[in-house]
Amino acid sequence: MFFALFIGSSMMIGSLALSIMLFGIAARMLRWLNDTNAFGYARLPLVFDLGIAGLWILLVLTSAVWGWAALYIVLGLFDRLEPALYFSIASFTTVGYGDVVLEPGWRLLAGMTATHGLLTFGLFTAFLVEVFNFPTRARRP
Repeated sequence: MFFALFIGSSMMIGSLALSIMLFGIAARMLRWLNDTNAFGYARLPLVFDLGIAGLWILLVLTSAVWGWAALYIVLGLFDRLEPALYFSIASFTTVGYGDVVLEPGWRLLAGMTATHGLLTFGLFTAFLVEVFNFPTRARRP
C-alpha cells in the first residue's frame, strides 16, 4: 500500500509539474504573439489564443493520460496498451466505470489518477481564464 502511495504521489507531482511548465510555456508564447503581432496575430487575437490554448490543453491531457497508462503497464497491472489507456482515461476523467479494476494492492492508484485529473482540469480552467484575459490586458493602461 505504501509503495502504491509513493508511486502514485511521484507520478502526480511529476506530471503536474510538467503540466504547469507546459502551461507557462504556452502563456509566454501567447504574450510573445501579442507583443510582436507575429503571424497576423493582431487581426484575430482571441481566435489564435483559443486555438493555441486548445492544442496545449490537448497536449497536456494526452501526455498525462498516456503517462498513467504507461505506469500501469510498467507496474504489470495491465498486459496490453488498450485496457491500460481505457482505465487511465476512465479514472483520469473521474468517470470510473468500474468494469476494469486494479488488483487490491494497487487500487489506490485509481483514486490518485482521478485526483490528478481533477487537479489538471482545474489547471485548464485557470489557463483558459488567463487566455481570455490576454486581449483585454493589452488595452489596460
